[in-house]
Amino acid sequence: MTAVIVGIGITSSCGESFTEIEQNVGKGKTGISNIDYFDTSELTCGIAGNLSKKIWKEVLQIADKNELDWSSSLSIYTIQRLLESYNISKKQRIGLSLGTCNGGIHSLAEYLDTSNDKFLKNYPPYIQSKDIAHYFNFNGPKYSFNSACAASANAIAYGAEMINNSDADLVVTGGCDPMSEWVFAGFNSLRTFNSKNCMPYGEEYGLNLGEAATYFLLEDKDKAIKKGHRIYAEILGHGLSNDAYHPTAPDKDGSGISYAIKMALKNSGLKPEDILYINSHGTGTKANDSAEYRGFKTVFRNEMPFISSMKGYVGHNLGAAASTELAISLIGMNSQKVLYPNFNLTKYREDCNDEHILKKPYSLDGYEDINFINNNAAFGGQNVAVIFHVNLEGKYGHSEKKLKTQQPIYINNFGVASDKAYMTKHGIGILDDLRPLKKKYPKLYKRRMNMLTQVSIIAAKQTLQDQYSNCGLVYGTPFGSLSSTLKYVDSIQKYGFKNASGAYFPDLVINSTTGHICQALSLKSYSSSISSGGDEDLRALIIAHNALNKGYASTMLVGAGQEETELGNKVLKREVNNHATFLSLSNKKMQETIAEVLSSGAMGFKNKKELLTIIRSKIDEKLANDADLKVIIQNNSEITNDELISYFKNDNNISINSDNFADSNFKSFVNHRNENRLLLVGISQVNDVSFADIKKIK
Repeated sequence: MTAVIVGIGITSSCGESFTEIEQNVGKGKTGISNIDYFDTSELTCGIAGNLSKKIWKEVLQIADKNELDWSSSLSIYTIQRLLESYNISKKQRIGLSLGTCNGGIHSLAEYLDTSNDKFLKNYPPYIQSKDIAHYFNFNGPKYSFNSACAASANAIAYGAEMINNSDADLVVTGGCDPMSEWVFAGFNSLRTFNSKNCMPYGEEYGLNLGEAATYFLLEDKDKAIKKGHRIYAEILGHGLSNDAYHPTAPDKDGSGISYAIKMALKNSGLKPEDILYINSHGTGTKANDSAEYRGFKTVFRNEMPFISSMKGYVGHNLGAAASTELAISLIGMNSQKVLYPNFNLTKYREDCNDEHILKKPYSLDGYEDINFINNNAAFGGQNVAVIFHVNLEGKYGHSEKKLKTQQPIYINNFGVASDKAYMTKHGIGILDDLRPLKKKYPKLYKRRMNMLTQVSIIAAKQTLQDQYSNCGLVYGTPFGSLSSTLKYVDSIQKYGFKNASGAYFPDLVINSTTGHICQALSLKSYSSSISSGGDEDLRALIIAHNALNKGYASTMLVGAGQEETELGNKVLKREVNNHATFLSLSNKKMQETIAEVLSSGAMGFKNKKELLTIIRSKIDEKLANDADLKVIIQNNSEITNDELISYFKNDNNISINSDNFADSNFKSFVNHRNENRLLLVGISQVNDVSFADIKKIK
């Protein structure tokens, strides 16, 4: 099976239709304009890729009518137009894979300004997936990636995997980020802005921000051909990596970027010379463009593909950057048979002096098939490269890839940490509850490091010991560190937007802890970061299970954690503590292996009846193979524990709890690891149920 793009929905400053994109980007017109909705007079930049007031009027009507965050509403506005021309059956499983950098941040700002609790329910970034699924009645699994500026690339890559694995019949995938004054002030604090229209790879340094929502409809290629759906591109493969270098700056050598591209080429079955074009991240900053170009040079050497960035047209759309710039490039290829160039590029900067970096549109006349890379980088060191194939005549052959059954993976160790203690299979230890990382691993501790990051690094290091070779990381957290977020907001409230804290701003992005873990442990392989509303640990395991089965890595570190704050407890509607739990996984059984993950997965549900049917069916399926099965259900849904207990009252092998949040399923594994067979079931706040079937190694 091969995922293909059969629909494109874009809402950007350069337009919201193919025609508008062609008339603007196709004719070299920028969508960057003056900001008039908040005061920028004391900031270093006053322009951005702004959506029109007409669009925002309609988006806010959706927000007000349905009591939603702006990010959810902008996504819904875009997906409505994406699905207009598609006749979707109620029987089809429609999955969702989305990316956002700061989705929900407007609601958090409103809450902190007004103390009105109605805004708080819309804050968590994962709520966006629930809002979208509820609005459109989607019934498939939902994944929410928070990998900062690479989030929608991460979402598209995994959305393709959902099709390839037959987890859904159709997948809506992409990303969204509206403009935020908080975020704008943060970039201002880092001194990364260009006060004029940005010019990636050009002599003038600096970026412009933008806002956008762009989503694609994915379908299996054979089904799309059979139904006569237009195909805009097929997704051949992807690569993920981490720089493990710095919270905001890229590795100067571009090693993380080259690693991701090499992984993508390998898993696409392609060679460097097969790539015609790179739709690059190209922010325009001095650090990014040079590092990215060096990464390209490492892979392609003297056979460089053509390169351009779309950020000069629409600005940096953060979590929607990858999806929006991909859509623009696909419109150029499919509608105008052209590669769009960098905006207004006249003279290359000194270390990017290469004629393959496009100054003018490049005609695709004479080409029939092209392969290209969509490349993105992010805060936290995360990199994503996705490879696409486009037939300019719209002729696609049937897929040669067959559906592969899920293969077992192996658990080799675990690590649990709080601010007071830690535990592995080898024993327990006591920690300092103020700076636990500084006590346990002083060389890994850094000034102002928040508690979520400290306990996560301790648990991760205890899990891996010193076995870091080719190890990937998937980490889940509901909303990152709220303590750091509140310190950043406090700097604005005390000193104004012009003096927002550049020290705390990097931790405003949810994936910052992922980046800190990778940097502390030098993890440079497959790297992803998610939020899911209470089953982050199982979601991390599911994603890692797929990565190990597909050969993206041979060993994986998976974990989840949350931080104890008064505001966080209020958002989650329960008291949680500073806690993280990790597992080390491999695709082969090792001497130290303690358990085998036979299968894992996730499904969506619309109501209590569907949920109970799904869980009952899954339990009965597993009981048929092992009567000694122990089932532990972690419930984070609106359905009460009493309702679940009543339904399963005759099942002595089932226990139900609502202990902690993001890492509770892994805690259950640790506490019950001596059970011969264990079925972990996590019910999330976004109306999804995830599971892992685990067998003890005797």
